[in-house]
Amino acid sequence: MSSVVSPPADESTSLLNSNNTKMLQKCSASASTVNTGESSNDEESQRSEDGSIMEHNHTWLIPFFVNIFLACASFSIVMPSLSPYLLEVGASMSCLPWAVASYSVGEMIGSVAIGTFYEHATKTYALGRGPRISLIMCTIFGICGSALYAAAAWVVTEGIAENFIVAGRFLQGVWTGGQQAVEQAYLSAAIEPSKRVEYTATLSTCAVLGFVAGPTIGAILSTIDTTIFGFNIDANNAPGLFILLANVIMLVQTALFFDGKDDRTGETGKEVDEEEQEVVDSSKPFNYMGVAVSIFLFYIHYYSFAVQETITTPLAVILYDWEPVEVNLLFTCAGVMSLITSFSVRLLTRYVEDRVLLVASILIGFVGSTFLMDLPFSGDLPPWRFLVGFSMVTIAFPIGRNVVLGIFGNVLGPVNQGRWMGVMIAISAFPRVVGPFIALGLLEIVHWKTWLEFGICAGLFGTVFLVVIQNLDSIVPYEDFLDEFEKGSSGSKSIGMQANIHLGPIPSPIIGRSPAVVRKRRPDR
Repeated sequence: MSSVVSPPADESTSLLNSNNTKMLQKCSASASTVNTGESSNDEESQRSEDGSIMEHNHTWLIPFFVNIFLACASFSIVMPSLSPYLLEVGASMSCLPWAVASYSVGEMIGSVAIGTFYEHATKTYALGRGPRISLIMCTIFGICGSALYAAAAWVVTEGIAENFIVAGRFLQGVWTGGQQAVEQAYLSAAIEPSKRVEYTATLSTCAVLGFVAGPTIGAILSTIDTTIFGFNIDANNAPGLFILLANVIMLVQTALFFDGKDDRTGETGKEVDEEEQEVVDSSKPFNYMGVAVSIFLFYIHYYSFAVQETITTPLAVILYDWEPVEVNLLFTCAGVMSLITSFSVRLLTRYVEDRVLLVASILIGFVGSTFLMDLPFSGDLPPWRFLVGFSMVTIAFPIGRNVVLGIFGNVLGPVNQGRWMGVMIAISAFPRVVGPFIALGLLEIVHWKTWLEFGICAGLFGTVFLVVIQNLDSIVPYEDFLDEFEKGSSGSKSIGMQANIHLGPIPSPIIGRSPAVVRKRRPDR
């Protein structure tokens, strides 16, 4: 039975020593999701025996580093000044939840919509244009949203200024949601499966740096109070102008330095001689369980994160009478812990299997949540226990996020992942829409006792732990899943995946279908 892998090393060597160079180039072109389109001697796209790319010079990383840093810094700059800005333009505090939620709603819509466009554009446009256009589209949304947000201070009509702020935050959410989906889908296409978690952690490190640097930049912007060309610029709308400038920088550097040619998923199966392959659309399996487990786990980690960022400040003030400076110091330490954790994940992936790190993130989150519980018969939550629990939940999130994204890309396999990554980012945004309302509501029900809220978090972590342990064999790279499926279909004993597969075109979160499986015929010996 033919297999979906490249020819063994000895066969490849035999082909190289023959005159059949054409067949070798065609087999190599369909062996991986990433190819530079140059000859096999190209130093930047040499392939290993299993068809994966041997990375030498990923020039797209620099534009991604800049984009991610500026996007995350922009997010953390806005939050401290959002409430005062609403009050300045005459809005009531009842508008604050809408301004906060509109950003997450924009993330959900932007990630799915632009992720879908990315997949379509990569298949339709010339090589490189799809990813470039998609990222440029994201920054245009960011420019429009930032302009609306900054201009709210200059609107004199009552009731309109607050709409500018809400609409501006929505468009900024579309920008960041779409950018995350595009960048993660591009990473999955450009990086071999064994390195995806490591590179995801690398990009996450830039994100944490942006979150940490944001308050510092915001502190500098808070000193501004001037008028330029008749327009007042102060501490409240200066962040909007900074984000506008950041988007312009991102737009220019993306257009100049990002070629988008590392994603060749749109060319999978093209220009391959029919005599040397058979296209099998109807028998390609889909790893339903691997996808479902990844999405569920991603949601749980983000729900825990949303709860933490929402209730930590009021909880610390009510339980321990902390001052704002103490709360800010706590979040600064959390940023440093996240930075160290993301960097550590990047190193650990070289020595520890991804699924081990995945289970570790769940257990750390579970233990941290239990430390944050004050049992019903307890009078209070000791500060030391609060700090231990807060630290463990802080550490669990970057481990879980980075590892789940990498594993999710591996589970989907060598197809364009724009739509699926868009759904994944939308899943992460949803808890930040409903999480604050749920968390505060649960705390008020039990009179600011924490056992109910964090008991639910611990229960969710415990549930997902059992689900992951039960389905460890499903959260594997697609190539491994396909090998096991083929063994099972040929009469061998499967490892439990047969119940989790789908035959026929791969389903998509939005109507569409994936490229066919390209089964390469081995050359005659």
